[in-house]
Amino acid sequence: MRPKTLVLLVPIVLAAGGAGAAEWFKTAEWVAAVTYNQDQNAIFFDTTGALPPQVKVIAGTNADLIKFELTDLRLNPEIYTLAPHDGVVGTIRLEGRKDRNRYWVDVTVELAQAFKYDLERRQVAGDVSQVILWLKDVNVTRPKPEMEGKVPLYARPAADTNVVGFMPYHSKVSVLDYAKGMYLVRTEEDVLGWLPEKYVKIEGENPFKKEAPPPTADVRERVLASAKKYLGVPYVWGGTSDDGFDCSGLVQTVFAENGIALPRGSGDQYREGKKVSRDAMRPGDLVFFHTYTSGPSHVGIYVGDGKFLHAESSPRGVTITPLAESYWDKRFLGARTWIPAGG
Repeated sequence: MRPKTLVLLVPIVLAAGGAGAAEWFKTAEWVAAVTYNQDQNAIFFDTTGALPPQVKVIAGTNADLIKFELTDLRLNPEIYTLAPHDGVVGTIRLEGRKDRNRYWVDVTVELAQAFKYDLERRQVAGDVSQVILWLKDVNVTRPKPEMEGKVPLYARPAADTNVVGFMPYHSKVSVLDYAKGMYLVRTEEDVLGWLPEKYVKIEGENPFKKEAPPPTADVRERVLASAKKYLGVPYVWGGTSDDGFDCSGLVQTVFAENGIALPRGSGDQYREGKKVSRDAMRPGDLVFFHTYTSGPSHVGIYVGDGKFLHAESSPRGVTITPLAESYWDKRFLGARTWIPAGG
């Protein structure tokens, strides 16, 4: 049973100027969510990407004002604040910063009193990592949320992720996106979270669940054509545009341009794709490798003739490489296809 926790979400996931919620996933180097879990006395900074960002601690390890940097992350140059005011945490403040080509996020946590704490970095899933601030020796009685007549909002489109709040039935929300049977919504209190679709009634036409276009015989050719136009684009960790790609960002973008929705991370792209044997691979299928971990941590698009196209973390960026190259051959993990039957 999920513990009764008070977990809040800072609405920092959308681009300025009212951009759509898809930016939450497209701009993967941004901070995705900040949650505060009372039961664990912990603040979770969910980010996207294969590895958690570097953390630079500015304050000491026993303080009522904790400051640190999340380096190599981008955030709109605005100030975002979460204010639990529960007797332990006063405010959590984030500010996006940039100095020439370096991006980082300044984090300031104001506590009600001095607590010892630990910083932890860990991988949650293929496309989500966390920086966690664990508070120690907290002995404060805090109220629990009343959940009767309410439904939980989740941090990501999966019911086993952190709860970001509880919303009463018959509440009005703005629907921003749809994925994996859940809607991303914004409440009237400006809280963002994911709701299972069974709890959501769309007024009028539903623009989020459009039928996929019928497969065509040349879908593989179109996927390859989309991919090849990005040859030479530099590698950027978390990148999902022609300013720079990482491996899974390139694959997701290319397939999205052809009406096929893929998960963001290489791990999910591997697990949710249809298995293809190495000798049965066709152009447009995905090839996966284990590089810095034992599981799928790199992905490319098979182009035929024993070669694959991928975003390589080298000066070459998006390039085409023989599968037979020693480095890749001994790290080959398997192939998957996301091309619809008949395509």
